[in-house]
Amino acid sequence: MDTSFTPIVQIVTWFLLITCSLSIVARGVTKAAVVRSITLDDYFISLSWVFAVVQSVLVSLQTLHGYGKPLASVRPAEVEVDLKLQYVAALVYISSLCFAKLAVLALVRIITPLRRDRGITYGLALLVALWAFSGEFAAAFICKLPRPWDYLEGNCPGHYSWWTYFEISNILTDTALIALPFGFIWRIQAPMTKKASALSFFSFRIIVIGATACKLVFLQRTRSSNDPLLDSWTVTVCTQTIQCLSIVSACFLYLKPFLDSIESGFISNEDMRRQASIAQTQQRGDAPSPLNASFSAGNTNRAGITTIGLRNMARGRHATTITAGHSLSRDETGSQHSQSRIIKETKTFTVEKSNGNSGCSSADLER
Repeated sequence: MDTSFTPIVQIVTWFLLITCSLSIVARGVTKAAVVRSITLDDYFISLSWVFAVVQSVLVSLQTLHGYGKPLASVRPAEVEVDLKLQYVAALVYISSLCFAKLAVLALVRIITPLRRDRGITYGLALLVALWAFSGEFAAAFICKLPRPWDYLEGNCPGHYSWWTYFEISNILTDTALIALPFGFIWRIQAPMTKKASALSFFSFRIIVIGATACKLVFLQRTRSSNDPLLDSWTVTVCTQTIQCLSIVSACFLYLKPFLDSIESGFISNEDMRRQASIAQTQQRGDAPSPLNASFSAGNTNRAGITTIGLRNMARGRHATTITAGHSLSRDETGSQHSQSRIIKETKTFTVEKSNGNSGCSSADLER
């Protein structure tokens, strides 16, 4: 009886596709209820899911043409079809990973306060795009023409070496996707518990790194196999897992606790604009100095408050602001007017006056 891993590949492929599809639905429902807007990351994750669906269908078609069975039990015509499907599925797989990563970076850009940090995000996004483009090009032409899909007949000596490189670089980019928000969120002035909560959502992507590491192990085992069409089923299962977890981890960032932390002001746009404005002012060096001011007369408002403001002056002189107010009218007594809650401070000064040969007299002034 021939060994066949075809059913395992089929079950795992469709289970993982359903899982990532449900995560896309949950993400859309949650974001519609909390954020109620469509942003760039929505388009990226949607494209990633579309490519994942296409790739999963291609893998499923592979199993119908003998993938997961011993090579000797499969007809040559079916082997040819299987290799072509595997070739196209690899290209679609790279695209799915690329857009899943870009979806995470699009979200990081939204919650990043400073222009400098956004520049780093754009730089990483460009790096991911170049990584995916080079991966598509190499995967398309790693094997010799006119049969770039055939790696069984010695037509593709660098096949396993290239895929090893690609998955290692995949781990590095995923590591950057975890480290980048860590650096941004850690600098935000917020309780440590909220920081840890937000960072835990980005840390969930570490499971993608674990799945990629497993794929590297199985790639090395398949390299020395006499029947790669049969023994590479573990590599295919890892590939489907990586693809699914990349999408799920991107959707995981849109769970309600994470969105609530954004809406509550932990990393809200208003707070980020304020921080960015302060940072830019400090970088320009035009922030007002408390010692670089002098008095300037102000106006008297309806409540009888006279304010002495500040104007620029040479360095080294002290500056202050003095506010004085008249008593509230009887109509305001006992009311909830803002002036009725002012705490007034009374100070007593002793003025000594020298009058020729006579002694000193003192008078108390109270204000």
